[in-house]
Amino acid sequence: MKILVTGATGKLGSEIIKNLIKKVPTSDIIAGVRDPHSEKAKAYEAQGIEVRLTDFEKKDTLVEAFRGVDRVFTISTFGDVETSIRQQTNAVEAAKVNKVSQMVYSSAPRADVSDFVLAGIHRERENIIKESGIPYVFVRNNWYVENELAAIQQCLNGAPWVTSAGEGKIAWVYRPDLGEATANVLAGEGHENKTYELAGENLTQQQFVDAVNEVSGKEISLLAVDSEAHARMLKEAGLPEEFVSLTVMIQKGIREGGLEAPLSDLDMLLGRKPHSVKEALQVLLK
Repeated sequence: MKILVTGATGKLGSEIIKNLIKKVPTSDIIAGVRDPHSEKAKAYEAQGIEVRLTDFEKKDTLVEAFRGVDRVFTISTFGDVETSIRQQTNAVEAAKVNKVSQMVYSSAPRADVSDFVLAGIHRERENIIKESGIPYVFVRNNWYVENELAAIQQCLNGAPWVTSAGEGKIAWVYRPDLGEATANVLAGEGHENKTYELAGENLTQQQFVDAVNEVSGKEISLLAVDSEAHARMLKEAGLPEEFVSLTVMIQKGIREGGLEAPLSDLDMLLGRKPHSVKEALQVLLK
């Protein structure tokens, strides 16, 4: 069984392949990359993993890359709605040409019903896969602990933790856990047409900051503001308007419960308890 992982030189893709190596022969793994000549791509080849070009803007590269492949993991690429739909359609059409037996897609929490700002495009992309008739698995990843590392570093240097998320909770997850769970799906059986919510413990912003303080030994303070004040502070810091707008919308979505997880399938897919936020931070803040 041949398994192709797109975005293989990225952070999540790398974690998936690292875990697949423990489960299947390297000769059954194909790394889909944008630059086959990169150092990471060469490192895969040195391990006996085939490397193939996968450019989501060029369907012909996907058709060639998916040739002889049984299962494909498609990473969620960045871009506006039109770009995202075009790229997902390219991937699905390439999979259909090659009679791929399963597509695994990294989606967003409760993408089918959520009003969270980032959910809508994932809902569109899930629907494109569903409508193709190709057996699918959606792994809906919650918010990475790693997403907060830049903000944590600023706070360790003396800045407060600024938030307009109120008492909204996030089910933070550790990227290596997501990579392992996704590898288990790709190498396993019985996942056809399943949707999995992959989430960690639900914490407020203050609880997250408390965990950072405990691990780091620092005393980061939390500054709670409303959306208007948050936007103003970001603009005054010289951040681009697009970033300011997206950040404030994300914080609003968190405040309204968009990243709180009522349930999680992560334990089941891992066969163990996932890392807590504190445990993840102990590794990330070394």
